Amino acid sequence: MKPFFWTKINPIDKATVWSDLPLDLRLDLSDLESTFTLDNAPSTPSQLLSPKKQIITTLLDITRANNIAIMLSRIKWEYPQIRRSLIEIDDERLSVDDLKSISKQLPTSEEIERIKSFDNVSKLAKADQYFYQIMTIPRLSERLECMQYRRRLDLDIEEIRPDLNILRNASRELRSSARFKQTLQVVLSLGNALNGSTFRGGARGFQLDSLLKMKETKTAKGGPECPTLLHYLAKVLLRKDPTLTTFIEEMPNLEAAARVSVQTTLQTVNALVSGLTQVKEEVLQVRQSRDRPPNDRFVQVMEHFVGQKAPTVDALKNMGIVIERELHSLLTYYGENPESPDAPKPEDFFGLIASFSSSLQKCALEVHDVEIKLKKTIPTLSIEQPPTKGDQEWTMKAPEQGIDDPTSKGSHGAAVGNRSVGRGDLDQAIRSMREGRRRNRTARPLSKIFLDGANSIRPQSRLFD
Repeated sequence: MKPFFWTKINPIDKATVWSDLPLDLRLDLSDLESTFTLDNAPSTPSQLLSPKKQIITTLLDITRANNIAIMLSRIKWEYPQIRRSLIEIDDERLSVDDLKSISKQLPTSEEIERIKSFDNVSKLAKADQYFYQIMTIPRLSERLECMQYRRRLDLDIEEIRPDLNILRNASRELRSSARFKQTLQVVLSLGNALNGSTFRGGARGFQLDSLLKMKETKTAKGGPECPTLLHYLAKVLLRKDPTLTTFIEEMPNLEAAARVSVQTTLQTVNALVSGLTQVKEEVLQVRQSRDRPPNDRFVQVMEHFVGQKAPTVDALKNMGIVIERELHSLLTYYGENPESPDAPKPEDFFGLIASFSSSLQKCALEVHDVEIKLKKTIPTLSIEQPPTKGDQEWTMKAPEQGIDDPTSKGSHGAAVGNRSVGRGDLDQAIRSMREGRRRNRTARPLSKIFLDGANSIRPQSRLFD
């Protein structure tokens, strides 16, 4: 009979639609055989026509057989060579993409039984002959998973190591930045001064998401010289210490850390650790197997692989644990509750501070430019006394061009009392903001999605930078 290729389901204990069907349903199936029998042979398998009109027999679903044939045309190796490569763990013939394709097209137990029961396998289609070659390899699915893990481990480590280093460095930089802590102290003082004796005043700290609200808080005048509280903060910082406006210079990894998903990164680390454990278990299973092919090199190759890579994976695991603990401690340190459902993700926390830094620098530049513009538009007046005529009236005039007035102050003169801010710090801070120095990041390795499918394995490098 022509087969109906469906997927069976296992019996279900709970009530389903299958348990509600009537058991005594009467059907007339008298024409069933005449309708579905092929060539009057009840067990004749499906037949396909090749481009040369030759009859090719397949025991598989037609669509599945075609998909397997397409896969084999890409691999371009004979079936015995594919089998030998899988048994001997040959890295030269099968790439990681080949292993992935093979693992997606494995024979089922029913397909194996059909092929075993067929008399002459050479008369079957390519997909059937291919299944005939690989179906006797013990624990084929697990073997392919271990082979893929072995081939991609170095690439995965090279992909995940920079992200781990960035998270670790950003956490430590943010925790130890003296400029950022001073900036927060200034914000705290401003907030308490503004809130006075209200219930919002007298604060000993605040959640850092309040930093983003400073730009939304308008000043009373709202003029171009200082339209928001953030502009006023920038003005205060420029007077106190201009380098505070560029505190992000002490945190070169902050912006990159804001683009790293901590959850995904740690899940990748755990997957690499569990994958190595799976390889170890599979080595024990294959070692105890009695039907191993004579040339099976799985145990030999994988044992060497485990001994070589276990220290690297263990170090990666420990690094992930340390970073997760440090990030948890960092959030607690800045007044967040990491256990709360409303707690920000570490990458969002990094992004919040980076956004505040960008807005603060922009406001500092605007404040500086407005002050320079006002200094140029308002003439400086000087008082002169005639040297000879003591009873002549004094006159006031602007100083001649090119002559400095010793009594006038520069655009950044005295700050508080007689204490003046050095122009070097201010000029350096303004130059850094205009040049966007904080965006000069070190080059990171390309993501593996941009790499080609080469079979070469990268040399192992140190885990910690």
